[in-house]
Amino acid sequence: MSQQELTEYEERRRADHIEICRATATSLCIRNRLCNLRECRRKRVCSGPMVASPHQAWTVRAQQEVGLSGKACADLPLCIAHKSKETFAIYMTVMGTYRKLWLDDPMTDLMPTAVMSVAMRRLSPKRS
Repeated sequence: MSQQELTEYEERRRADHIEICRATATSLCIRNRLCNLRECRRKRVCSGPMVASPHQAWTVRAQQEVGLSGKACADLPLCIAHKSKETFAIYMTVMGTYRKLWLDDPMTDLMPTAVMSVAMRRLSPKRS
C-alpha cells in the first residue's frame, strides 16, 4: 500500500470517526446536558471542536502498531474528551450502538437518528 493510499484511508477513517463521535455526543451529551458549549445547545447538535483526548491513547497506539499515524481516531468532541472514566464508558457504550448502525449500512447518515433521540427527550410523558 503506497503512502498516498494510506493517507486516503486515514482520511476516510477520520471522517467516519468524526461522524460517529458527533452523533454519539449529540445523543448523549446534549440530551443529558453534559455539553457546556452554547453553540451545541442552541443547535441541539454536536458542533464543537474535536480535541485530543487521553481516553483515546489505546486507539492511537493500536493504529500506530499497524503502521498508521494514529491521527484518524485521536480526537473526541470537547464535551466528552476530558470527562471521567465512568462517563466515558457510558459514551463508548452509546458509541458502540451508533457504530453498529453504521456498520449495518455505511451509507446511513447517523445525525438524524441522534437528533431524533434528543427530540424524543423533550416530549414529556403524560401524567395521570
